[in-house]
Amino acid sequence: MRISGMLWWIGAFVFAAVAGLLTYGVLTTKASSLSETKVKQNTRPVVVAAVDIPFRRSIGETELMIVDLPTDSVPEGAAQTLDQVVGKMSTEDLHVKEPILIAKLVTPDIVTQQVALSVPKGKIVMAVPTNSKLIANRLMRPGDHIDLMATFDLEVIREQGKGPMAESISMLQNLEVHAIILPIKLDDKATKNGATAAQPAQEGGVFQTSDERGQSVLLALEPQDALIVQHVLDVGGKLDLALRGPGDDSTKESVAVDQFYLAKRYQIDLTREDK
Repeated sequence: MRISGMLWWIGAFVFAAVAGLLTYGVLTTKASSLSETKVKQNTRPVVVAAVDIPFRRSIGETELMIVDLPTDSVPEGAAQTLDQVVGKMSTEDLHVKEPILIAKLVTPDIVTQQVALSVPKGKIVMAVPTNSKLIANRLMRPGDHIDLMATFDLEVIREQGKGPMAESISMLQNLEVHAIILPIKLDDKATKNGATAAQPAQEGGVFQTSDERGQSVLLALEPQDALIVQHVLDVGGKLDLALRGPGDDSTKESVAVDQFYLAKRYQIDLTREDK
C-alpha cells in the first residue's frame, strides 16, 4: 500500500514536470514567433549586388541576392524582386551589398538619350546621314540589320586624259541599326501660325530633330570602318542602305560597279560611234 502511494506521487510529479516543460516550450515558441513577426514587420526584402557589377552590361541572376533590410534604411525605388533587375543594365557601377535602384536600370536593347551606355565594347557609334526611303517611310527599326552602300567619284586616267568616274560599292555588310534620327516636318500653315509639329509616338531608339536634312542612322562601327564612312562623306559620296531579313548574317564578296562593269555585264560597246 505504501509502495503504491509512493508510485502515485512519483507519477504525479513526472506528469507535472512534463506538463511544465511542454507549457514552457509552447510559450517560448510563441514568444519567438511574435518576435520574428515583429522583426519582419520592420524589414523589407531588397535586391542587392552579390558582387561588384560594372555598368554598361546585362546583369545576371547569379550576381544578385535578396536580403531583409530595416525599412527605414531602404532607399526609395529599391528593387524587391529579381525579375525587376535580371537582364537589365545599370547606368553606373554597382558595389557588393549595394541596394539596386530601379530608376538606375535600363533595358540593354533600348537605346536612350544616353547613347553611350549602349555602345558595344570596342566600337564607336556614328551618325551616318542618309536619304534612305526605308527610314523616311518608317520601314526600318532599331535592331534591324543592313548593308551600307556607297557611290562616289574616282579620278580615272584614260587615253584622252584624266576624268571622274562614278563607282558604287558594297561598303559594309551586316550592320545593326543602333538608332535612327528622323526630322520633324512642319507644314507651311503650321509654320506661319507659329505652331509646333505634332510629336510622333515615342519609340525606343528613334530620335527626332528639327533639321530637315538631319535624317540619319546611328551605327556601331569599328573605328577603321568609321573612318572609311567619314572619308566617303567628305569627298561628296552618297550612302544608302539595304535591309536584311531576320537572322541573315551572311557576308558575300561583291564587285565594284562602274561604267566598265556595266558595259561588260550587259555587253555595251563603249567605243561605238554615232551614225
